[in-house]
Amino acid sequence: MRKFRKPFKFYILMFVILSLAVAGYSLYKILKDGTPVSDLSSLWVLPLIFIVIYMGSDMLLDKLFNKKKQINYEEKFVEEIAKRMRESNDFLVEDYRRLQINPKFQETLKIGYQIYLNGENEIYNIDKIERKFKKGTIEFKAIGYVLDYIRESQKTME
Repeated sequence: MRKFRKPFKFYILMFVILSLAVAGYSLYKILKDGTPVSDLSSLWVLPLIFIVIYMGSDMLLDKLFNKKKQINYEEKFVEEIAKRMRESNDFLVEDYRRLQINPKFQETLKIGYQIYLNGENEIYNIDKIERKFKKGTIEFKAIGYVLDYIRESQKTME
């Protein structure tokens, strides 16, 4: 995310520089051409107008393009399970790759997330998930971590 708005010091410094430039130009016109001060008074407002427009456009661009990302709770769910699996050291890198490309495991993981969100019902329940994979397979071992996490979360909700 790009930040369009600059620190407030930047705008103050820009205002001071522009004011000095306008003051210098005004002095030059008064001394060199003999221009009356009343003709130059409208110039003295320009630094303020410029800074207000500059700051306003930066704020507008910041609001338009840097909207906060929506929190993806499904991603957090998967990350928490992956963290637990990594900490256990039961899986090799190849196992993670195999789990990623296994559509049956990925679908079961989505079902696990639905149970995590909404609780068990006739369609989604923990017993069905446990019976989906053969004992001793990598998928069965990985689903164990998913189910443990779901059970822990259900206990904390009660």
